[in-house]
Amino acid sequence: MRPAPAASPTVGGVKTARPPRFLPFILTGAVLGFVLGAAVADFGWLENTDTVLAQKQYSATTAVGYLGVLGACLFALLAALLALGLERLSRRD
Repeated sequence: MRPAPAASPTVGGVKTARPPRFLPFILTGAVLGFVLGAAVADFGWLENTDTVLAQKQYSATTAVGYLGVLGACLFALLAALLALGLERLSRRD
């Protein structure tokens, strides 16, 4: 049986950095992206009524759904990249 190492008088307890958990980052990004995309669709911030495409408009719920899902995908990807960057920073010594 090995004896326990003696505590050093100069070095306190060392805590290792925990890497970020990816799922909460991705889910938070997806929720924020959906909310932002839905707000863009609902308030019509990017709507251009001068184009020919504006004549065939989607219903409000369809626009909220499309832009919400698009925003959720984009923000989930950005959040995953942010978590990956933070994880790489936490591994540095």
